[in-house]
Amino acid sequence: MTPVRDIALVGLGAIGILYAGKISAREPAGLRIVADAARLARYRADPPALNGRRLDLNYKTPEDFGPPADLVLVAVKSTGLAAALPTLAPLLGPHTQILPLLNGITAQDVLAEAFGWPRVLHGFVYCESSMRTGNAVVQNGTSKIVFGEATNVPPSPRVQAVADFFERLGLEHHVPADMRAAQWKKFILNVGINQAQAVLRRPNAELQQNPEALRFARTLMDEAAAVGVALGIAGAAEVPAWAEGVILGAAPENKTSMLQDVEAGRTPEIDLFAETVCRLGRQCGVPTPANELADRLLAAR
Repeated sequence: MTPVRDIALVGLGAIGILYAGKISAREPAGLRIVADAARLARYRADPPALNGRRLDLNYKTPEDFGPPADLVLVAVKSTGLAAALPTLAPLLGPHTQILPLLNGITAQDVLAEAFGWPRVLHGFVYCESSMRTGNAVVQNGTSKIVFGEATNVPPSPRVQAVADFFERLGLEHHVPADMRAAQWKKFILNVGINQAQAVLRRPNAELQQNPEALRFARTLMDEAAAVGVALGIAGAAEVPAWAEGVILGAAPENKTSMLQDVEAGRTPEIDLFAETVCRLGRQCGVPTPANELADRLLAAR
């Protein structure tokens, strides 16, 4: 596997702006931001900013992208992933790797169906205290990219090449031995904290101070964990207790991305959480009434 030097990033939401800022601060010449001409015009008119610093980024349309990227970071919302596939195709060469940074457990499957598993990795981001207003993101906590093959004992050459790139840029990252278990751990947490906050339209303090709100979040997570157990996901049964501790220990003012989307009038990622839990639950014969309720309430917001 050749070293990773040239990066394309598709999607400038909170996670996209966060990593555009981190990468451009260390290696600006190696990063290209890719979108259609209309979206790039909006970026230029209202430039993204990270922690008050305006980001001067190298913008490209798919048509004028130039030589293929070594690594494509995909940071669109799940609702925009299918529409982004034609944007990704012109960025790819024979050795390009695609790394999704989306929530949920399905992005890599969508990408692999379009482009093949030899060029698609699993990935997601753990990110604390990220708040987005328009194209401005404030992020003062930790962030970490978790990625790899489905199993990584040991990491494959392409995973190691990406890890070497992150190491060189000082980007915190982790390659778990069992990627599916790692994805489900965050997924179960998000099913609870993201959806409960969005349904209640309240920040994390509501879950910490209102026993009924916390019980709702825990029920959502217990259902997701039961589905994970039915699918053979290692450690799924233990995740809700851990996740409840995370919720209780998080900052009271914390607002998840789903709550921020609801407050801003953006479409929440219901497909990532409740819809996925319910669909897999039906396949496994596991009842998911709390997630069905969350699905209905968020769809009718």
